[in-house]
Amino acid sequence: MDAVSEKYNAVVVAKVSLTPDLFILKVKPDKAMPEFIPGQYVLLGISSNLPRRPGCAPEFKESKADRLILRAYSLASAGHEPGLLEFYVSVVSNGSLTPRLVNLNPGDRLMVGDKIRGFFTLDTVPKEHDTVVLAATGTGLAPYVSMMRRHAVKPYPFRFVLFHGAARSWELGYSEELRCHSRYLPRVTYLPSITRTKEDPWWTGETGRITQYFQSHLMRDRLEIDLDPARTSVFLCGNPEMIHEVGTMLEPLGYSAYTTSQPGSLHTEEYW
Repeated sequence: MDAVSEKYNAVVVAKVSLTPDLFILKVKPDKAMPEFIPGQYVLLGISSNLPRRPGCAPEFKESKADRLILRAYSLASAGHEPGLLEFYVSVVSNGSLTPRLVNLNPGDRLMVGDKIRGFFTLDTVPKEHDTVVLAATGTGLAPYVSMMRRHAVKPYPFRFVLFHGAARSWELGYSEELRCHSRYLPRVTYLPSITRTKEDPWWTGETGRITQYFQSHLMRDRLEIDLDPARTSVFLCGNPEMIHEVGTMLEPLGYSAYTTSQPGSLHTEEYW
C-alpha cells in the first residue's frame, strides 16, 4: 500500500456495469456519514499510482505519482441512508479519475470526502411552487435518483416531471426504477429519450434531445405545465450545452439562475 492509499476510508461493496463506459458504484464508508439532502455531492478520490484502464486516451493532464486524485460526485443514494453511498459514473477517456475508478471491484478501497455539500436541492424551491421539472443528460441523472428515493419514503409537495436524455436506451441508467416511481409515487412523470435511433432500432419511446420539451407549447399542451417562474422550478444537470440551450429558452419567460444570494427558479449543475 502506498502512502496515498493510506488515506482511504471507504470500501466498494458493489459495482453494476451498464456499458463498458457507464457504471454504478456502491461504497460503504468506514464511518457512517451524516444524513444529507438529495442533490448534494461529495468528493471521491483514489491514488494516481493506480493504473488507468487499458485503451483509454492519454490523460488530458498527466497525473503526478503519489497524488490523491479527487473529483466531486453527486450522490444517487437516498439522503436518509448515508451508510451506503451510490454513484452514477461515466468514464471520461482522457480523464484522470474515471479510467482508474472503473477498474475498482468489490473489496477495493478508496477515499470519500468527510463533507457532503451543495445547493442543487429541493429545499431551495419556494413553498408557493407546485411543480418541479428535472432535466438531465447522462449521469446528470444522479441527484434526481436521490430525490425520487426520498420522495418514495417522505413525499415532497410538488408535481415532478423528469426528463432524461441519452444516446441509446441501454445508457438510460435507473430507467426501471424511475418507471416504477412514475407508476406508484404521487404526481411523478418520467420521460426518457434517446438520440441515436439508428443504433437502437427497437426503442419505442421518446426520441430526440430533451431540449425540445422546453418549448413552452409542448410543455403546456402535452404535460399541462406552464413554464412560469412564479410556480414552476426547473433543475438542469449534465451537458453544459444542454444547460445553456435550455437556459436561453427560459430566460425570456422570466427565469433566472438560483444563487444563495439571489434565489431564482432555474437551478443548474454542469457535468463534463
